[in-house]
Amino acid sequence: MDEAVRRRLAYEAQRRQQRGESQRSISRVLGIHRNTVRKLLEELAARREQGESAPEREVPPPPMRRPSKLDAFAEQIESWLATYEDLTAVRLHELLTAAGFTGQYTIVREYLRGRRKAERPKQAFQLVETPAGYQAQFDWSPYVLPGCGEKVQFWGCSLSWSRARAFEAWDNSRQTTILGCLKRSLERFGGVPQQCVTDTMPGVVDRWECDLPILNVRFVDFAAYYRFTMNIAPRGMARYKGKTERPFWFVERNLLNGRQFASVEEFKEVLAWWVNERAMQRPHPRTKRTIAEMLTEERPCLKPLPVRPYDTREVVIRLPDTYGYVRHQGNFYRVADQHIGELLYVCADLERVEVFDRGIHRLAEYARLPDGSGGRQGEAGTRRTRYDLTLLTERLTAWGEAAATFGQRLRQKKRCPGPELAHLLGLQVTWSAEDIVKALEHATLYDAYDVRAVERILETRCKPRSLEAQIAETTRSRIREVMREHPIQQRPLTDYAALRGGDINTPPQTGDAADDRDPETPA
Repeated sequence: MDEAVRRRLAYEAQRRQQRGESQRSISRVLGIHRNTVRKLLEELAARREQGESAPEREVPPPPMRRPSKLDAFAEQIESWLATYEDLTAVRLHELLTAAGFTGQYTIVREYLRGRRKAERPKQAFQLVETPAGYQAQFDWSPYVLPGCGEKVQFWGCSLSWSRARAFEAWDNSRQTTILGCLKRSLERFGGVPQQCVTDTMPGVVDRWECDLPILNVRFVDFAAYYRFTMNIAPRGMARYKGKTERPFWFVERNLLNGRQFASVEEFKEVLAWWVNERAMQRPHPRTKRTIAEMLTEERPCLKPLPVRPYDTREVVIRLPDTYGYVRHQGNFYRVADQHIGELLYVCADLERVEVFDRGIHRLAEYARLPDGSGGRQGEAGTRRTRYDLTLLTERLTAWGEAAATFGQRLRQKKRCPGPELAHLLGLQVTWSAEDIVKALEHATLYDAYDVRAVERILETRCKPRSLEAQIAETTRSRIREVMREHPIQQRPLTDYAALRGGDINTPPQTGDAADDRDPETPA
């Protein structure tokens, strides 16, 4: 019986008793049992005699704990949890069953949940509100679309002041996709905030050192291009960026809940409608005005977008195979045969794939195939064999006389030199061309015309370098060659004497000595 109802019945029973009515009559009028009437009157009399404090009167007593089947195993459970802090309810139920427990899994789960909830009490957090145009937050969240069962990576970006939101769905969360999504989000907002907040997202943060994030160089370049600073949330603290975490909950409850999607394309169409008609029309949690109205008010506080957007295309270095195809994201794109064995640049966005040589000359351009489909773009060459020995030897000859000699003698020694030559050219993916030539010279001294021998020499004497480091070294070598033709002469120190008005070897006067100079002498 509710406490308020009980007190009202006690009052009515006391009033009728004072009028001379019997307990049987009172129970009949109030519609309760006469024993209940007797208990109510006895409780009221005890309260008058013993008294009570206001907290005791207002706060109900704690409920009586009922005995549980787990009581007999309390000490054993404490021992297991002290040994295994992350023990799951499933595993604890298995251990209890082996020890003679006859209860079901549910009681174990509820016991473990209540215990850990008591051990980890809720923390108090301060709500931080930022000025208009100051901050944006972005993050990813994976979902499985109801209906078609396709997995998508859901992008969310929110302005902290107006709560304006930009959502997109993709099949990956690579850095190129991150930059493209962030670029389009800023364009949707109509400006750039002073600061962006996210977590330890691959493509944004490379690693942590001394508890500080090391940002990715390309993302730093993107941030400098759009003139915003980065604020990385501490690890394991999702509340640090709650203004972008909360909208994901809204997506789950209002977009994905109760809908079925036949494909990802259909989901993207519904998403575009839902963002404009639902997400941007929600009331702001503080002003109760629509988020669209708040964005209109915040837009003048944002910094202007650059005149030309940042080129977010992905650039990677690839080595064509012996059929003349470069591979990118599980697909193959054709280049001319003369580029076999040559390191090439592959520049890709969401729709197009372009291939460039080391001189940034476009060699091929294709529509991008779906990632991982294994498709091929471009017509196959006229070669009937997999290994064109003449072409492979010419590519090796470009490395110098030592490489050319090694290639010719390898063709003489080996019955099938094609795979050996192709493998030799493929070593430049891991090793620099200079180190490979030195290894070839060393192998030639011992008549070791075998690619495996060359690899062992490289592993013993040289240090592997990434493709990016090799390209950078090649660029530096070209700069040095150009600078030899136009050297910079260092000026002698005496040329700077005129700037100081005296001998370059005479030290300047400081302190008290400077104050003793003739006042007529110009400083």
